Amino acid sequence: MKRVLMVMCLLVLPGVLLAQNKLVFKGGFNVASMSNALSAELDNPISKPGFHVGLGAEYPLLENRLAIQPVLQFVQRGYVANFKTQSGRSTTTLNYIDLPVNVLWKIGNQEKSTRFLLFGGGYLACGLSGKTRDRVGGQLQNEYSVRFNYDLQRFDYGVQGGIGIQFDFFQLTAFYQQGLANVSGLGLDVKNRTYGLTLGYLFDNVF
Repeated sequence: MKRVLMVMCLLVLPGVLLAQNKLVFKGGFNVASMSNALSAELDNPISKPGFHVGLGAEYPLLENRLAIQPVLQFVQRGYVANFKTQSGRSTTTLNYIDLPVNVLWKIGNQEKSTRFLLFGGGYLACGLSGKTRDRVGGQLQNEYSVRFNYDLQRFDYGVQGGIGIQFDFFQLTAFYQQGLANVSGLGLDVKNRTYGLTLGYLFDNVF
């Protein structure tokens, strides 16, 4: 896992060391779910709120009409699901390190401070930790850690896309991520799904 995190960092760091590129700070809220629960005892997952925060770079292309933007970020995923055979609800929170890499198309006059954004790309993710809490009648009954490489595969990947707006050095975007990897370690078909809102700030001439 340490090697994977080092590779992720090496993909982002060059952008903050070159003067013509921009440092990007991002943070926001997301809603996550899965195509199926990690346990056959649970109904279909319900979306769960979380957050994301990260640091990356923006590489301008084609006279700043296009850009490549990798961001190394912490992301909360997971889901909520009801039990099939009893009253109660299970909540699973999953913590990931993500590396989304997007190609941004900036629409509008470069002379103006406001431009529209279209973007798409892919992501790699590495699971850090996870916890499941079972409640019946609102009371906590069980709490246990998610076991990566047993309950859940540690690594994930997928595609993403979205729209947004850039005004001066701020970028406000809405995104959707669809996992392509089956992350279940128990023979089920489970894929991550995440959508959310992100506010980013571009730092120019940092170095």
